[in-house]
Amino acid sequence: MVVLIDNGHGVFTDGKCSPDGKYREGVWAREMAAMIVHELKGRGVDARLLVPESDDVALNVRTRRVNDVCAAYGAQNVLVVSIHSNANSADGKWHDGQWSGFMALVSLNASQKSKCLADLIWARAIAAGLKGNRSVTEKPGQRYVAQNLAICRDTKCPAVLTESAFHDTRDGVKTLTERKQSIMLAHVEGIMEYIGNA
Repeated sequence: MVVLIDNGHGVFTDGKCSPDGKYREGVWAREMAAMIVHELKGRGVDARLLVPESDDVALNVRTRRVNDVCAAYGAQNVLVVSIHSNANSADGKWHDGQWSGFMALVSLNASQKSKCLADLIWARAIAAGLKGNRSVTEKPGQRYVAQNLAICRDTKCPAVLTESAFHDTRDGVKTLTERKQSIMLAHVEGIMEYIGNA
C-alpha cells in the first residue's frame, strides 16, 4: 500500500493563519505531514509526501500526482490523506467558544473505502481526546463529513481530508501546537488499522 500524505496549502497562503499571525496552517501542515510519513515509514509502510514544495501547489496538480501513483500501483493499492487545520470564519478574528475539535472529510462521491478510512482516523482522534464539538456521531462507520473537496473528489483512490483543530480559536491553536504527537498518532493508527483490514 502506498500512502500519500498531502500537506494543505502553501507556507504563506493568504488567510490560512491564526488571527494573531503566529500560527500558519501551511507551516503546521508540512510539519505534521512529515511526522506522519516518518512514523509510517518506521512501521514499514511506503509513505510519501505528496507536496514537498513549500509554495502552494494547485489542486489539479495535487490530484494528478495522486492519480499518477494510482496508475503506477493500482488505485486499490494507494490512499491519500490531506492534512489541514480548520477555521470558523475567514474574517481574521478569534472565534473562541464556537466550533472545535477534529474532523475527517470525504467527497460527496466518496467510496465506502474512503468513508471507512475517515471513520478509523476520526475514531482514533476521539480516543486521543481531540473530539471537540464537531464529532458528527459516535456510531462506528459514520464518523465523516461529506463535502465537495477536489483532493478527495478527483482522485481515484480512497481519500480523506482531515481538519485537526480550529486555528481561529485559542484552544484550537493550543491543541495544534501542543498536541502534535497525539494528532500524528491519530492519523497513523487510523491508517494502520485501515491497511490491516484491507
